[in-house]
Amino acid sequence: MSVSRMLAWNEIKEHKIVYGAIIIVIALTMASFLLENAYINYMMQVVNDTVKNVTADAVVTNTDCNVRDLYGTETTIHDAGKIAQLIEEKLPSYKTSIRVTAQATYGVGIKDVAADACTLQGIDIHNDICVEKIKKSLVAGRFFSDEDPILRGHTPLYIRIEGPGYLPDIVYGSGQRLLHKDPPYPVIVGAAAAKIHPSIISVGKELDLYVSASARGTNYACVRVKIIGLYESGTPTVDAMIWFIPDDSLREIKCYGDVEGRSWIIPGIGSFQGFNPIKVNKSIGDAVLVKAPPPPISLNPVGHSESVREKIEKIVPDYRVFTWHDLLVYGTGSMQDVVTYLLWGSMGVTLVLCGFAIKYVMDSIIIRKMREIGSLKAFGARDRMIFEIFMYQGIFIGLVSGFAGIFLAILVMEVVNWLGIKMNFIAGTQLKIGFVVNWFTVVITLVLPVVLSLISASIPAKRAAMLPPVEALRKGEINL
Repeated sequence: MSVSRMLAWNEIKEHKIVYGAIIIVIALTMASFLLENAYINYMMQVVNDTVKNVTADAVVTNTDCNVRDLYGTETTIHDAGKIAQLIEEKLPSYKTSIRVTAQATYGVGIKDVAADACTLQGIDIHNDICVEKIKKSLVAGRFFSDEDPILRGHTPLYIRIEGPGYLPDIVYGSGQRLLHKDPPYPVIVGAAAAKIHPSIISVGKELDLYVSASARGTNYACVRVKIIGLYESGTPTVDAMIWFIPDDSLREIKCYGDVEGRSWIIPGIGSFQGFNPIKVNKSIGDAVLVKAPPPPISLNPVGHSESVREKIEKIVPDYRVFTWHDLLVYGTGSMQDVVTYLLWGSMGVTLVLCGFAIKYVMDSIIIRKMREIGSLKAFGARDRMIFEIFMYQGIFIGLVSGFAGIFLAILVMEVVNWLGIKMNFIAGTQLKIGFVVNWFTVVITLVLPVVLSLISASIPAKRAAMLPPVEALRKGEINL
């Protein structure tokens, strides 16, 4: 051990209470930062597993759509296939999927069951960019397979109302009963919906869905579905609302393809059609989801999403592009962003105060140790050695604070995970509290207090090193 390090260590031991107090304050600050950042990362992962099931990194829609339509159904894009192909050609590292969407009502007319609604997301069961994510989120049942009755070969019964008013539920039911021998379409439902309606939603159960087959106007179809799986993504309210169905099933329901037969018109009221042979067209959809390559370092996910939007808008200027952040802000407001800003702001203020505290302690130690500094310089100690004594103290404070902060944060995370803490969430659901730690945050937690301590210690250390021996001894005698 060098002389400067030995002297620095002796000084730390002599004033261990003062140094200990500073280390505890900085360690608690860094532990709070790591915990907050890990929780935000967890929530971002939840977003990735929920909101991005609907939008991916970005979603292309018609210009007449708004953010609310992403939670429901967008207007038809007849050349969705061309749009998806164009984006992949212009941005080779990007992946696309065509989605078919619709809103539906279930539980109508069932005794002791409140009617509820859901949004059907029609996905390509093999090539959708979220297939693997959905598979991993399954908690009961199974995923779709080619053996499932994806297509019936004909359309359901449609009712289009041109006048005011609503169609009686009995008409839906009578139309559906005509198809009682047809196998039901397979669907995967959020486990949260099963908790809300346990009597009608579970793996293996069948139920009728009254599907709004168009994004605008009043066009309904009644279909029967069978629940083959339940999934959990992390946000119960989204799980309760978003159901998955094969995209070709929903194309058949919404007549996206070549339909034979005719409609029957009721003057002054509307029209109805159904049971017509159909050949689905896979190029028709309601939205085109885009998955972008992840950034090397995820420091600004919102900025990254805006960059993705700008690139896609240049390719398809005649369409509207939304990002996952648009949908998140629409559903939760700016709460996530505000929490992030508050985190960095509070941590910055605390660290600045800790920096002033370190500088004050160092100044106090230099004043008290002025005589020793003068003696060392009188016996030949160089300015560099005096400077190193105080810088080693700063390094010690920073390293110990960083490691202690990481240890405290990990300890709290383990306790929370072991307890399985959940908090009450919207609509009577519960949200799990979890943490996701990335290496970059850990590095910041370790490096930042070291840099802070070095900067705070360098000013008084430089002043002490520049003191002439005679002046140091004289000031030391005066202080004594």
